[in-house]
Amino acid sequence: MKTRREVLQGLIVSIGGASMLAACDNAARVAVSNSQSLRFFSDQELALVSRISDLLLPRTDTPGALDVNVPGFIDGLMAEWANTRSQESQHRQLTELGHMLGADFVTAADAESTLRELDRAAFSGGTGYGGYRALKGLITQSYFATEEGALLEQHWVAVPGRWDPCVDI
Repeated sequence: MKTRREVLQGLIVSIGGASMLAACDNAARVAVSNSQSLRFFSDQELALVSRISDLLLPRTDTPGALDVNVPGFIDGLMAEWANTRSQESQHRQLTELGHMLGADFVTAADAESTLRELDRAAFSGGTGYGGYRALKGLITQSYFATEEGALLEQHWVAVPGRWDPCVDI
């Protein structure tokens, strides 16, 4: 049985939560692009970002990056939200990344191993890989910003076993 204090506390939290959700109704949204209506990427940049997105977050029992249109989300994000300096930097980094991966990366059968080697070099302390690290972060953040990524991938799973809240140390 709840005390009066617990009931009032729950009521206050629920009213506050409802008003907070109502305030988010007009929250900013990103207009997602599709391959026919690109606003930031060139066709070559879109192909590169799409291939990298698909290799990093492929379809499994949950939707992959291409299924939720991560490249279109990034295109819309860069077109609507990024300032000119960030846009120029993104174009430059994608050009450099394209040179690192090779001209045939988008269609290559061994693209996964090529990307794995780049990933290993980029995250082992090497310099000159900031563009790849930033793009990888942007791809994963964009995936989890989608409804499918947020609802199907980010869920709490209880650790199996017994939980003792008070134990002697």
